[in-house]
Amino acid sequence: MRLAITSDIHIDLNGHAVLDALCARVRAVQPDVLIVAGDIATGATTFLSTLLALRPCAPELLVVAGNHDVWTSPGARSQGIDSWAWLDKLLPALCVEAGAHLLDAGPVVLGKVGFAGSLGWYDLTMREHLLDVPPDAYATGRFGGLMWNDHRFAFFDDGAGRALACDVVAERLRARLLDHLAALDCSRVVVATHTLAFERQVFRKERDAWRFVNAFMGSLRTGELIAADRRIELAIAGHTHIPSDQRIGRVRALVSPLGYKKEWRAPDVVGAVEKALAVVDL
Repeated sequence: MRLAITSDIHIDLNGHAVLDALCARVRAVQPDVLIVAGDIATGATTFLSTLLALRPCAPELLVVAGNHDVWTSPGARSQGIDSWAWLDKLLPALCVEAGAHLLDAGPVVLGKVGFAGSLGWYDLTMREHLLDVPPDAYATGRFGGLMWNDHRFAFFDDGAGRALACDVVAERLRARLLDHLAALDCSRVVVATHTLAFERQVFRKERDAWRFVNAFMGSLRTGELIAADRRIELAIAGHTHIPSDQRIGRVRALVSPLGYKKEWRAPDVVGAVEKALAVVDL
């Protein structure tokens, strides 16, 4: 089984030239399954149009939600559309309409391989403990002149109009992923999360503000969950915009993002997409 894998395509920010190039590249490598590990687009219209364009490029299209995909606004929240609504209602409906499978909504078995996935979230287990930050910085998302935008645009309601703490969100989504894995009756499993699961996937930059942001990269507890399931041979993630491909125990841990235009290390969009689309033959 051939997998084509990418993440963080941000079509609403990068433009439709990226989508055209990505569709062409996917068709060229002829995968059995295309997996997009989150941050497809902010907004229902662009999210749906992106999936509709990608769907004919491979026999199967699997996606997980990214943090940008569940962003909301005060106006939307006043109408009951928080990040839970995006994750549990709107994105599943859009994926059904496009003929894609949202792994956040449940696992799938293709051939003899099971696929499970989750947006995942961060619980501050990846923070840099020696970094001197004010006590409320992680709660506000502000430090060193940098604002972590999830604190502005992601809102997981606790049922009483208050935002759930990030570690509570992470634990709820990790529990869902565990249930999805338990539902798979197969000996080979691929798992996809948007946020990171392993310490070695975190890129430790020198600037204090970026060292602060590492706290919001993912959850080491998710990595422990993955490591405990001996069926998992490939763990896909995104979010960081920094590619990596490494062996962590028996698991191949792969991050193959596109990221923002300013981050591309390629002469043009075609080159950037080619670098961002990993091909794995199981």
